[in-house]
Amino acid sequence: MSFHALAAQQSDAKKMETVVVTATRIEQPLSETNGSVAVITSEDIEREGSTELYDVLSHEPGVSVSGGAGRPQNITIRGMSGNRIAVIKDGVKVADGYGASDINDVAGHNSFDLGDVKQIEVVKGADSSLYGSGAIGGVVVLTSKTPSDYLGSDDRYVGLEGGYSGISDKYTSTLTTAARLGDTAHLVRVSYWQGSETKNHAQSLYVRDVDGINAALTSEWFLNDSWLLKGKVDYYNQQLRREQGIAPTQMDGGGWEATSFLEEGDTTTLSVRAGAEWEGERLLADQADINLYYRQTDTSSNKDVTMQRTQEGLVFKRRQSENRAFNDHLIGLSADLQKQATHGDVEHRFAWGVALETMLHERPINVRIVDWTGDMLKDSEPFATARTHTLGVYVHDDIRWGKWNLAPGLRFDVQQMSSEVDDSIGGYPLHELNSSELSPSLSLAYQWTPELNTYLSYTHGFLAPSYAKAYGFVPHLSSDLGNFVIRPNADLDAETSDNLELGAKYDDGQLAVYGALFYSVFDNFISEKTIGWNEAGKYAEVQYQNLDGVKTYGAELTVSYWLSDRLNLASKLGIVDGEDEHGESIRTLTPLEGNTMLMYQQDSWDGFMRVNYAGAMDKVPSCQDDLGMRQTCATTAGWMTVDAGMGYDLTPDFRVNAAVHNLFDREYTRYQDVAGVTKAQTTFSTEPGRYFSVNAKYRF
Repeated sequence: MSFHALAAQQSDAKKMETVVVTATRIEQPLSETNGSVAVITSEDIEREGSTELYDVLSHEPGVSVSGGAGRPQNITIRGMSGNRIAVIKDGVKVADGYGASDINDVAGHNSFDLGDVKQIEVVKGADSSLYGSGAIGGVVVLTSKTPSDYLGSDDRYVGLEGGYSGISDKYTSTLTTAARLGDTAHLVRVSYWQGSETKNHAQSLYVRDVDGINAALTSEWFLNDSWLLKGKVDYYNQQLRREQGIAPTQMDGGGWEATSFLEEGDTTTLSVRAGAEWEGERLLADQADINLYYRQTDTSSNKDVTMQRTQEGLVFKRRQSENRAFNDHLIGLSADLQKQATHGDVEHRFAWGVALETMLHERPINVRIVDWTGDMLKDSEPFATARTHTLGVYVHDDIRWGKWNLAPGLRFDVQQMSSEVDDSIGGYPLHELNSSELSPSLSLAYQWTPELNTYLSYTHGFLAPSYAKAYGFVPHLSSDLGNFVIRPNADLDAETSDNLELGAKYDDGQLAVYGALFYSVFDNFISEKTIGWNEAGKYAEVQYQNLDGVKTYGAELTVSYWLSDRLNLASKLGIVDGEDEHGESIRTLTPLEGNTMLMYQQDSWDGFMRVNYAGAMDKVPSCQDDLGMRQTCATTAGWMTVDAGMGYDLTPDFRVNAAVHNLFDREYTRYQDVAGVTKAQTTFSTEPGRYFSVNAKYRF
């Protein structure tokens, strides 16, 4: 890659207009999109030394990611989290995460490698009119690099990359080769990483080792000027290992002490895609992109604990081994088409398409206990194995007439979910669950001057009930959460949202100012509700049900100014507020937070310094402590940190980037990392202290 050409391009064009957005399905400059979209490029990722979603998205107002390396990562956008955020990589939906209360604290969305990502686009707010179910709160679109991104005008490319990130002592190494052979182009990329879990400030977390590999082959066949055939095979595997921990708290009577502990985790994703792109002039399309794809994600966790306790002078010993798996397998076919047309002074850009998918979900558990009473093996499936079939059809039009821009859109989705094995679970009947939804969108914009436009947009969000909430029977007996059982509910309705956004964008090449106000109402919100008490078993009965609405609202502002051709000053600021049907603050709000960055660029080197900040957060809901008592959730104080970094071309083919984060070693806690828990449960939730990152790229 030519970093000199990149610097020259940015110097000439100043900024922002050089970025093209594809998250709207229709390519257009960022300043002309009628909505809030954040764009992170591969250059941004390399400059920061980012290796996780947690690092990449942490500086976008209204967007946050909990977790980190070696831990599940859960994305929150404008107050919505969990599987209410759709994550799309190369046109294919990433496997769902899972965990209690939509925190995705057992398995997150981080089942891919960021090393070959060309661009990340974050659509803030619902986008179900394009992406269907799951896009009720926002969309994260990741686009991988293709052979042409490495080759340029050359026929061969061989590159070696290496890096280190102090946030998790993570070392990465990557070999990339690309070649143009006749009318074909091919890309092979192999990455390996080794490190540990993301640290807290005191580095007092249990040590979890992390090892991973990602290997991908991308091929393109140019049949003629109109047709391109393409294919990609991508394999990802990450393994976790921890040899420190405590005894399970669910053991009868408690008081157990772990004498040995071993926990191993494994996440594997295999994705295969074959497709074709076409360009030409036809009645229904000028461009078409057709893909057949398969994605298999398997997550497993194995834990082996030996423990003992002393009672009335006697020593009791026990060994517990358990295996928990989560499998998410997807097969799909999609077609996306575009057409441009002009009628007098009116220009149309149509985007329309169809997607057909089938997905298998299963989550088996195997527990074995050996003690003085014997050897007990228990297999269970707290969530019935289920298969989901979905069909989505969408059409969008971008209409430009003079200074006006009107963009209507509509998508129809239908989903059918059924149990694959049993017609009941835990003694409760299961039946087929069908959902369908029309998701419209409409935006109107006016171009006051060539530099300034304003817009008002409406979007509809939609989330079909997940199998975990409809087909789950989960006993929590003698646990640290209290005694309760989650019953299945196959009569759930889909969640929906209605979202309004009023925004303005000004960009004259030197000064860019983007601002937006947003308001969202969520109906049929699916959440847990206590529905009764089982006197015989002495436990509460809990069920996921459709509750009344949730409201979120807030504001975002981005300002960028080029002080000279080489020096840029940029600030981002945002806040998310909201409440549930009872007027209580919801868990996933964010305080006023943002950052200000000064960046310098010239031909052979660039540098940046950024100040990150957030206000105090005391608008919190009530929480349940370890004894099942309700109390106020944890609050956080305001904080400020400083990051700095520099990149340098040692030669035209050798570039090094280095950065230091939390320069002054500030100890602080981000509200997003403790939202929804009590103060007593935040002991290990501080952010990392000062750490360094460095990465180098050499082209042979």
